[in-house]
Amino acid sequence: MKKMSLMIVAATMAMGSTAVIAHAESTGNADADKRIMKMKELGGSMKAIAAVAKGEADYTPALNAKAEKIAMIAAEMGTLFPEGSGVETSRSKAEIWSQPDKFKTAVSNFEMAASGLVAAVETGDQGKIGAALGATGKTCGGCHKPFRKPKD
Repeated sequence: MKKMSLMIVAATMAMGSTAVIAHAESTGNADADKRIMKMKELGGSMKAIAAVAKGEADYTPALNAKAEKIAMIAAEMGTLFPEGSGVETSRSKAEIWSQPDKFKTAVSNFEMAASGLVAAVETGDQGKIGAALGATGKTCGGCHKPFRKPKD
């Protein structure tokens, strides 16, 4: 019984720590927080695919899920920037909302490239994966440069 109580206390403390960490990373804007979380997921998936493209890791079918995750985030990218979610800590520039057509074009380019990345990753061919990753990365830059503030 004592051992079980210690486990419950430890689990509760861990959950509390997670809540504190999550709160510490919060921008105070639910839309911005969701967007930041999605961008971190996107970065993690890109990193896993880059490791294969560079020959640092072997292709496995699990990599397909990473590419599909990128495509899913690309498909929802336009919805991740609702008006009013451009809080300071999100690094979003006002141009997202003042130049919506330009932003939509950048998002569309990302969606198309992400679709190509999915197809390339499914082949398992390192060269095709690298080329598609490069094309996808260019579309990321096509959005980051005009619509994202530099990191402090």
